[in-house]
Amino acid sequence: MNSTPPHARGSTFKNMDVDHLSLTWSENSALRQRTATALQGIGVLRHWQEGQVVLSRGQSISTALLLMKGRLRVSVTTPEGEEQLLRWMLPGEISGLSSVFAETTYPADLVSAGPSQVLHIERARLLDLISQDASVAVDLLRILGLRINQLFDTLADQGMHTLEQRVWATLERIAKFNSVQVADGVQLRVSQSDLAQAAMASRQRVNQQLQRFQDKGLIRLGYRNIVLLRPASHGA
Repeated sequence: MNSTPPHARGSTFKNMDVDHLSLTWSENSALRQRTATALQGIGVLRHWQEGQVVLSRGQSISTALLLMKGRLRVSVTTPEGEEQLLRWMLPGEISGLSSVFAETTYPADLVSAGPSQVLHIERARLLDLISQDASVAVDLLRILGLRINQLFDTLADQGMHTLEQRVWATLERIAKFNSVQVADGVQLRVSQSDLAQAAMASRQRVNQQLQRFQDKGLIRLGYRNIVLLRPASHGA
């Protein structure tokens, strides 16, 4: 997935096909079915409840994690003690690959957002599978490549100077991996508090910016959700 130049994101987003925005990401971010099936054959399924910490930043790990059901929050804590939401991990996605392969610590906090089921895959068994099945290795490399691209997108978003740019870029980024199609656009399943964390701004300032976007007909605000409207809905 190609990154959009930061200065062009706002105008580009108004003209893109919102119906395919989340579909494109969901088709690319999950493992191929053949890979997922192979991993299920060597992993151990564990159940997690709302608020339970699956992994902590700096924790040494020896397992990769494949989310089977539910949703996990991926975040970091700033030196000031504030949580910064990076993304949500959704069913079919795998995490911890870079830490397992490089034998390093996990770089973020991973917390269950509601009941979830996670397949834990031990490093030795994963490496053995990769050595035997090249298609699995290629699929995991593809996932790592997507994660790198996403990291650069996140860094670019955070480097934007104006709040308007940061909030819009964050909406665009969340729409790629945590949204569903609705009658008049794409619905982002995100609270304003989570959005503020992701955009590195106060909830009050983010709310004011969202109201301006709504006044322009770009979005519709709901309870713990935001709808990015189709261009036809706002005359773009």
